[in-house]
Amino acid sequence: MSTLSLTSALSITRAANPPRAAYLDFPLGHTAGKPHRGDLNHDIVRDALRAFETLTQPGQVVMLHY
Repeated sequence: MSTLSLTSALSITRAANPPRAAYLDFPLGHTAGKPHRGDLNHDIVRDALRAFETLTQPGQVVMLHY
């Protein structure tokens, strides 16, 4: 099963070197977006899942720009 790390700690993620990751520049604890923002949460998760289509090399990180 393929995995993807959704992260808001880029330096820690790069050090851990997961198979693939999606980075979001939000505060720790709000990795899928701000609370009570279902529209934003949905968009973030959708874009993170799309990373499976574009990340082809182990250890790659896609930057989600929100």
